[in-house]
Amino acid sequence: MIESDDAIKEQASLQTSLISPDLYLAYIILGITVLLVLIFTFVGIFRGNIKKTLISVGLFALVVLISYFGFAGDFGTGFSTSDTETLSESGALWIGTGLYTFYILALAAIVSMFVSTVKKAITS
Repeated sequence: MIESDDAIKEQASLQTSLISPDLYLAYIILGITVLLVLIFTFVGIFRGNIKKTLISVGLFALVVLISYFGFAGDFGTGFSTSDTETLSESGALWIGTGLYTFYILALAAIVSMFVSTVKKAITS
């Protein structure tokens, strides 16, 4: 990585010899991290209350379904992302679903914090 950006862009041999090993290392680290997260997630699920976990996952899936079928229809038309690429209708629909899912979950978090604060103020 001691070469300048221009030298790397101009010479293909530098691209493969300098950048490829770093990319492979990043892929390996990412794979190990994802594997460890999955292992510890499943261990935590089976040690804890699996009923609460399944209810939470089901509620999250319900929010995603509501976002997909209820709100994201406005995003159902494809649009151009650059001069040469166009986003498909399905891709636009999933982007809308993600946005509306985020909005619903953010609103739920704000409401739950507000309710918790009001309950504490009333009981104190």
